[in-house]
Amino acid sequence: MEIRKAKKEDFKEIAKILIEESSKKPYNEKYNLKIALKEIGKFSKNELYIAVNKKEIIGFIASNITPDNKKKAYINELWLKLIYQKKGIGKALVKSIENKYKKRGVNVIRLVAKRNAKAFNFYKKIKYKEYKELVFMEKKLK
Repeated sequence: MEIRKAKKEDFKEIAKILIEESSKKPYNEKYNLKIALKEIGKFSKNELYIAVNKKEIIGFIASNITPDNKKKAYINELWLKLIYQKKGIGKALVKSIENKYKKRGVNVIRLVAKRNAKAFNFYKKIKYKEYKELVFMEKKLK
């Protein structure tokens, strides 16, 4: 397995992973190819890396350093094809970003995860902690 920076010709395969995996519970997102490609294009303006196994794109991570504080970064998306989950690939993608950012002076990486998603426990397992000072809030508008 190899991790490399995504190229424009990878975007369609990355979009397919986003569409497939984010449509499942608890996310239930309803991306179509056009919208997914637009999202991938936005991610590519920052950091977008893919995991490749025998020429097959099996997952990706999208992240960025915050423009107002170069010591902080965010993981925006991390998705793997279902059959490649729980094999250390997600951890390898996160570690690759952590190492890149450490070299650039970043000292904290943040992300948002749903409590009832497998991702929540995954991040806890690789030593990400709930940050008690921040609360994610929303209001449904009717």
